[in-house]
Amino acid sequence: MNEMRLWNTPAKGIAMLFVGALFCGQVMAQVEVKRSFPSGKRITAFDNTTFCTAFLSDGSLFTLRDIPVVDLRDIDQIVFNPTGSSLALRRGKKDICIYSFRDRNKKLFELKDKRKGLKDRRNLEFVLPGEAGAELMKDASKGDIVSITMCYGADARNFIVSNSLGEIIVYDTKEYLPQAYIQGKAPATVLAMSSNNYFIAAGTGKNIDVWNFQTKQLRTSIPMTGMVTGMEFSADASQLAVVTDDSRLTILDTKNWDKVDIFDKIGGKLSCPSFHPEGKYVSVVKDDNAIVIMNLKNSAVEQTLDEAVGGVAGNRFFINKQNSDVFMISNRQKDLVFWDANGLNPFFGKLMSKEVDAKMNEWVKMMQGESMEDYAIRVNDETRLKQQQLFAQEVATELAGDRISIENPFVGDYDASKSMLNIGFHSLPSISLEVPADEAGDFKDSKNLKFDNVVYVLNDKDEFELAYVEVRNETTNKVYIYDNIGRTKLTALEADDNFVPLEVMQQASREEIQLKEIKEAVIEEKKQDKLITENTQIDVKTEVVPGVDADGNKILNYKVGYQYEVINKEFSAKEDFPSGGYNIERSNAAMSLMKIIKNAFEGDFAKYLSEGKQVKVIITGSADASPIRGRIAYGGQYGEYTDEPYYKDGNLDNITVTKASGITSNEQLALMRAAGVKNYIEKNVATLENTRNEYEYHVEVAKERGGEFRKINVEFVIMDAFPVK
Repeated sequence: MNEMRLWNTPAKGIAMLFVGALFCGQVMAQVEVKRSFPSGKRITAFDNTTFCTAFLSDGSLFTLRDIPVVDLRDIDQIVFNPTGSSLALRRGKKDICIYSFRDRNKKLFELKDKRKGLKDRRNLEFVLPGEAGAELMKDASKGDIVSITMCYGADARNFIVSNSLGEIIVYDTKEYLPQAYIQGKAPATVLAMSSNNYFIAAGTGKNIDVWNFQTKQLRTSIPMTGMVTGMEFSADASQLAVVTDDSRLTILDTKNWDKVDIFDKIGGKLSCPSFHPEGKYVSVVKDDNAIVIMNLKNSAVEQTLDEAVGGVAGNRFFINKQNSDVFMISNRQKDLVFWDANGLNPFFGKLMSKEVDAKMNEWVKMMQGESMEDYAIRVNDETRLKQQQLFAQEVATELAGDRISIENPFVGDYDASKSMLNIGFHSLPSISLEVPADEAGDFKDSKNLKFDNVVYVLNDKDEFELAYVEVRNETTNKVYIYDNIGRTKLTALEADDNFVPLEVMQQASREEIQLKEIKEAVIEEKKQDKLITENTQIDVKTEVVPGVDADGNKILNYKVGYQYEVINKEFSAKEDFPSGGYNIERSNAAMSLMKIIKNAFEGDFAKYLSEGKQVKVIITGSADASPIRGRIAYGGQYGEYTDEPYYKDGNLDNITVTKASGITSNEQLALMRAAGVKNYIEKNVATLENTRNEYEYHVEVAKERGGEFRKINVEFVIMDAFPVK
C-alpha cells in the first residue's frame, strides 16, 4: 500500500529553533504550504499518522494519488491505527471492521457484539449532524443498536467505540476483543483519549463526561454552552480543546478540569481542534473555508489560513520526531495539503524548563572532593532558588540570541520628573533608563546606542523581556544600566508545577552513587571472569520527574536508567551480540547490564517496588547498518509479534516478527534484542513480579556499520515513587 514518506530536513537544535523563530513573521510565513496532493475525488474526510494518509470520498476510501484501500462505497468514518498498519471503518448500522492499510481489501477484524440480552435493551437519544448522522439516528429509533463514533489510544494499545446504548466499549488491538464496557447516561457523539491513558473524554450533547480509563469510573462531568462537535487532548495530556456549535473553542486544564481559556470571538462554525505538538498553539477549522491558529500563551489569533473555495473537512498538526519537523495536514475540495509549520515560534518556556531542569539535576549532586559541610552551604533551599533563577536567565538569554540587533530600538519620551528615558523596541517591551536631565539631549539617534551584557527572561506569554542591559551612548561613551534582576522578587519554587523537594533530589543523587557502586561491583566480577573488558562501558543514572496522577494530584516519578555500549568494534563480537545475534544470553555486555538491574531492584531500590506499583519500562534495542542477506531464523523464544506498536526514531510504527517470517531487517533484529531484555526482566527480577509493568519498545538503527552500534538502553519509570508532602 502506498505511503507518504515526508521529505527529509536536517534536525534542529536550540540555535536552529531560535533562528527560525526569530525571523518568522519578518522574512518568512509562519505556516505555509509545503506540498499539495491533487485528487480526482471530492474529499469529505481524512485521517493520517506521521507517514500514512487516507481519505474518504462519498463513502469510498483512498490513499494518496487516489489509490483504493477497499472496494466499499458506504463508509461514514475512518480512524487510523496510530502505527499506520490498519484503519477502523464505521459503516452505518453495520459492525465496525478493521482493514489493513498495506493490503487492499484485507479485512483483519470485525467487531461483532455477541452479548446476550442486547435485544431487550433500549437505545438512548443522541444527535449526530449530517446525512450519515440522520440515517444513523433513524436506525437507532427503529431499535438497531448502532456504533456512533470511535478512536484509538495514542499508543495504539486500545480502541474505543461509543454506541446508542450510551456505552463506551474498550477493545484491545491485538485481537479486538472487548475489555470493558463503560455505561454513560447518554451516547457519546465525540470521543478522545489522553496520551497518558488517564482519561476518555466523551462529548454527550452539551456535556463532556470524563472517565478514568484505569478504574472506568466517572472522573467529572463538565457542562458546555453548546453541543460538543470536536475534542482533542494536547500531546502531553495537560489540556483538552473542545469546540461547540455556539462558535466557541474552550481549553480545559486536565488537572482540575477548569476552563482556562474560552475563545468566543473567532466566529463561524468551528470544527476539528488540533494541538500543536508542543502545546503552544491550537488550530480549528472555521466555516469549512479557513483554518485559524490560536496562540494559547497570549490568547490571540496567530495566523488565519483562508481557503475561499471551501470544502475544508479537517486539519491536524503532527510531528516527525526523527528530526522534530512539525507539519499540518488539511484538505481542499480535491487536494490534500501538507503545511510546513516550523515557522511558528517554539514554546520557549518548555525548552527553557527542560534545560534548566537538566542543569539543576547536575548542580544538586555532590561534587568530587566536596565535604558534607561545604555541600550543605552550597546546596540548600535558599541557594537552590537563586541558582534556578540564574540558570533560567542563562538559558533564556541563550534562546533569545542577538535579538536586539533586529529589534530596531528607538529613543522614546523623557520623563523629567523622574529622570527616566524610555527606549522602545519593535517587539520587546520597552525599558526605562535613569538619565540626568543634562544628558537627555545626548540621546538623539538610536543608531549611536550600543547594548552590552544583555540578560533576558521569559514572561507568562512566552515572550522575551530584557532583565538587564548596559546601554552605551557612543556619542558620549557614557554607560547607563537597566537592571530589573535586582528588582525582581524570587518566586517560591513550591508554586512551580515542576517543583521537586530538595531532599528528594538529594536522595536520588545519593542513590545514583549507590547504583554506580552496584555497577562497579558487577563490572569487576565480569572482568575477572573474562566476560567483558574496559571496552564495555555501562552507565547508570537516576532522576526525579514531577507529574500528575489521574485525580490531578502532584506526584513524583523516579526514573532509573541503565545503558551499555561496547566502544571498540574489535571487541563487540566477543563481548556483545555477534553479527545478526539477538539472544541476550549470547551478549556478555547485555547480561552484565541485566545483573546490575537485578542486583539494584532486588537490593537498594526494592523499597520503591511495592505490590501494585505502576512501572513503565522503556527498552531501546539497537542495530548497525550491516545488511541482512536472506533470513535469520527466529525460534519464537521471546514471543511472536504481529503489527506490534514500537517507536522507531521516536515515531510510532508497527513491526512483525514471527517464527514464519524470521528476521529480515535490522529493525526486527533490534526489536528482538529489546524483547530479550523484557524476557529476562520478567523471569529473573523478583521484585518486578508483583508490580504493574507497562513495556514500551524503541528501536534505533545506525547509519554506519560496526558492532559498536549494537547497544541496549533500559529506563524504568516508577510512578508516584515519593510521597508528596
